[in-house]
Amino acid sequence: MSSADETSNASMLHGHASYAAGAAKETIGSLSGSEPWTTSGQQDKQAGIDEMRAAKGGDTDRGPTVGKVEAMAGKAVGCEGMVEEGGKSQE
Repeated sequence: MSSADETSNASMLHGHASYAAGAAKETIGSLSGSEPWTTSGQQDKQAGIDEMRAAKGGDTDRGPTVGKVEAMAGKAVGCEGMVEEGGKSQE
C-alpha cells in the first residue's frame, strides 16, 4: 500500500472516530441538558463527516454491494455519513 493510501485510510479512520465521539458528546449533552456539550458533539460529528469525505476524495463509485454494507454498518453504529455514502453507492 502506498503512503497516499495510508494517509487516506488514517483520515477515514480518524473521521469515523471523530464522528463517534461527537455522537457520544451530543447524547450526553441532550441527556444532561447541557447545550455546550450538545453543540460540541454536533460540531465534532460534522468535522468527522467532512474528514471522511476529504479522505475519500469524492470517490463514490464503489458498487452497490459495498454501498449496502457501508449503509448497514452506518445504521448499526449510528453514523449518518456512512448511511448517506452507502446509499449513494447503491444508486
